[in-house]
Amino acid sequence: MVTAAPEEQLKLLAVQQHASRLRQLARQRAEAAQDPALAAAAQALADARAVAAGAEARRGEADAAVEALETQAATVATRIAKDEAQLIAGQAGAGTLQGLQREIESLTAKASELEDAEIEALDAAEAAAGEQAGADAAVAAAEAANEAVRSDVRERIAGLDAEAASTQADRDAAAALVQADLLALFEATLQRRGAGAARLFHGTSEGSGLSLAPVELAEIKRAAPDAVVLCPDSGVILVRHPDWM
Repeated sequence: MVTAAPEEQLKLLAVQQHASRLRQLARQRAEAAQDPALAAAAQALADARAVAAGAEARRGEADAAVEALETQAATVATRIAKDEAQLIAGQAGAGTLQGLQREIESLTAKASELEDAEIEALDAAEAAAGEQAGADAAVAAAEAANEAVRSDVRERIAGLDAEAASTQADRDAAAALVQADLLALFEATLQRRGAGAARLFHGTSEGSGLSLAPVELAEIKRAAPDAVVLCPDSGVILVRHPDWM
């Protein structure tokens, strides 16, 4: 059975304080790494990119439509120019010349239709370009917002890690002052219970937060000062002091 002078047992409270803070820092770090804002910002960025991809596709289709109409218009213009050259030359028979005239009229009407369609296609392409520009701007904003959230989380985690390193050093220093067998019992209890030591303060175990039963409290008060007693509820080492009893 481990025994330790009261002043030796009191040293455990400093080790426990640092251990509790380390546990709290680890929990805060895990929470920071899983901050819902990270997922929300990433989803907003993914959504913005999806919208931008759709806008880019629609602009591509609109530009392709303009190009196709321009190609058709150029083909019609070439045909008209060829027919007009033949008509002006007047080397064909009357029937052929009349056929050329009718074809020119038909092609001219087609050219007019293509011109109207091209104007509409250009308007659609301009609108699609504006839509894409707006979508690209939304992506840029979402990227900036996402990076701001990630940067904030990185900064918070770095701060927690720095404090954890400092607290671990303090814990190690405090633990080095405790006699070996008492520290070993503390560490084993900490591993099993989540806490290694706590005060017995005016009849209440700060390990469990519960008041001890009169029989339990009386038994602990009868224990030798160097006896290491455990909380009957939480199982942690109860550190006693005359001023707390």
